Amino acid sequence: MNSRAVCIGLILLATVFAGCLPETRITWSPDGKFALVCGGDGLRLCDADGKLSPPIAENVAAAAWMPDSRQFIAVWAKPVVTWEELLPYLSEEWKENAKGMAEDWRRQILGYEGDWDKFELGPRPADIMAGLLCLRDEFGKELAPRVGARWEDLKGVCHTVYVVQLFEVADGEARPAKVLLQALAPIAELRVAPTGKAFAYAAPPYPPRSPEPSFTLFVASFAAPDKPRPVQDRVSIFFDWTPDGRSLVYACADMAEPGAHIPRVSFGSTERAFLYTRNRMREPGQQQPLRAGSITRSEVVSEDGALVEGKNPTCLAKVLFFDSLPVRCLRDGRVLFASRETRLPATPADMPQDFALFSLDPANPKALQAVFTPEVRGEVGGAWDLFQLSPDETRISIPDPKGLVAILDLETGKVTRVSDEAMKGRLATIPVWRSKEELCFVVPAGSKLGAPGGDEVVLWSPAGSRCLSKDWPDSVAKGFLQRKEP
Repeated sequence: MNSRAVCIGLILLATVFAGCLPETRITWSPDGKFALVCGGDGLRLCDADGKLSPPIAENVAAAAWMPDSRQFIAVWAKPVVTWEELLPYLSEEWKENAKGMAEDWRRQILGYEGDWDKFELGPRPADIMAGLLCLRDEFGKELAPRVGARWEDLKGVCHTVYVVQLFEVADGEARPAKVLLQALAPIAELRVAPTGKAFAYAAPPYPPRSPEPSFTLFVASFAAPDKPRPVQDRVSIFFDWTPDGRSLVYACADMAEPGAHIPRVSFGSTERAFLYTRNRMREPGQQQPLRAGSITRSEVVSEDGALVEGKNPTCLAKVLFFDSLPVRCLRDGRVLFASRETRLPATPADMPQDFALFSLDPANPKALQAVFTPEVRGEVGGAWDLFQLSPDETRISIPDPKGLVAILDLETGKVTRVSDEAMKGRLATIPVWRSKEELCFVVPAGSKLGAPGGDEVVLWSPAGSRCLSKDWPDSVAKGFLQRKEP
């Protein structure tokens, strides 16, 4: 396999595993005129009738609309295939760290006399890929003859730079504009402040400080986007802005996760090293351990849009923390979040297994209550951590890990099943709202809401549904929508 193919494969692995969760493949603009569709051939615009624009960008990991619906920001992955290309993105400290790592490995290789198929480089809680690039490019002439055929495994090693870029939308087309920042850690979630003056994102800390699979929450102003500021370590992926665009509300863990370990790297396991270094996330399907944590609010932006020095964060509630604990802020000041309800002490058998949805009013901390009754819990899907709030904030969509979709009315508690047809063991995309009445999601082949030829993207409303993707090319469907062979 050539080095470009391996490198592109690693980039795709980074975007797929950037949370070990279903992706948000579709994001509607606030005015509902256009959606951003992340398909197999890159990011495209889609109008309300399903008409697609040409591809805008490739290897897109996240996207978010600006409040005016005329601009959006997107994160796309750029491969860095040589040590020389990587140097401008590294601080002096981490240049020296990577060089030291490569020199240590060089000494290991020169002193090794066994089978190269069994050789392992010593573990390090650092940027392993930077070290491998330095090792390959700085010491290749000396070491390649000694290692022999196994040295070929390093030819496909590449690093990845994650570019956050602004795009402008006009006349149904999107044009790239200003590059806002470039980072060496994959960005898993991206949200623009309601004022349009700042944006925040969750990403693994770089440089890696421990083998724990965790995220750090960052904030950046559009006035100086290349100077992001860390807000909090060990946060969940899904956070939100308060309605005034001044504060972030998020879930964070009280302590590091026990039992994390650093993998050893062999010449044949560079993909595993890449996954560890770039995101250090869980394997698909791995259960998320529960830890003590909190729902926290931090003021991060001043009235004029400038970033403020970290003020004392306010704990709004104590919770059982997990990596994808979702938080959403309502315009009336309330905070919605999904967690697991329990009373301590408890035996292992008594620990909660199901999610519950809670509402919290920060102005009245005692007003913390469950949003629904236990009976409602059995009527909806199990992926409460993927709930989405309707634009008018009266309903939420709740998917099931297999693709079933339900809507819960927050005022009446009524549940409406909008799709009872399971996908083939997967949720193709997180359902999203286009308007207060229309919900966008994917249905399987043969669904009464879709088409017989394969999975389809549909817009559902109480008045009926319509298929958006029936004319989309296979290049868009690849890796996203399963379609039958012609």
